[in-house]
Amino acid sequence: MRRFDGRVVLLTAAGHGIGRACALRFAGEGARVAVSDLRAEAAEETAALCREAGATAWAGGADAGVPEEVNQLVSDATAALGPIDVLHNNAGVLIPGSALEQRIEDWDRTFAVNVRSVFVGARAVLPGMLERGAGVIVSTASSAGVIGDAGVAAYAASKGAVISFTRQLTAEYAGRGIRANCVCPGWIPTGFNDPIFGADPSLDEDQLVAATVPAGRQGSADEVAGAVAFLASDDASYVFGHALVIDGGLTVC
Repeated sequence: MRRFDGRVVLLTAAGHGIGRACALRFAGEGARVAVSDLRAEAAEETAALCREAGATAWAGGADAGVPEEVNQLVSDATAALGPIDVLHNNAGVLIPGSALEQRIEDWDRTFAVNVRSVFVGARAVLPGMLERGAGVIVSTASSAGVIGDAGVAAYAASKGAVISFTRQLTAEYAGRGIRANCVCPGWIPTGFNDPIFGADPSLDEDQLVAATVPAGRQGSADEVAGAVAFLASDDASYVFGHALVIDGGLTVC
């Protein structure tokens, strides 16, 4: 399938993990891919992989939560590839801690990365999308934002905010051609969840997954990428404000 021929996709935090898998998925479906990451060298590595796959790709470094950097990123990506048709907000951080244990500074950092970046990214691309009367914003939330998750108070609350903001974008701009949705991954082995096990060495990752995930396994970054691509494509043309859970059944138990 080449559902994104002629379209420009901008991805944040795409230097590794889910972001990189999504960039490669979009590239494989014909998109011109703008790859961003806090680490410019990681963004360039992903862009190089996209080029090896035959796609047109551009890379830039930016802090997804800093408006000036994101505005410049959008300007530079547009100059290089054309107007942004799809934005994938993917920046995230996980700092363990219960409601009583979580430090205020860790709460603030979590919201600055996980929520502020989604707001900043949307504000940067919305003017152009609204002018053209079309655009898609897909953000990475989490299954923890759907049901909560003990021991990660700030993270779960922040991902719930991402889901809520996705619905807010829909309420405000669906009638003007903008589709906003989010994905809610469960256990995906990208290293992102390592702080949980570092904070509590008694936890065994395999046992935890076996006990909580009906499918009996973790998902893959490629499986998340397939869902992101679906939501960004015309196949999801009547899907607005949706939080698509990709968790092997974790949230049903």
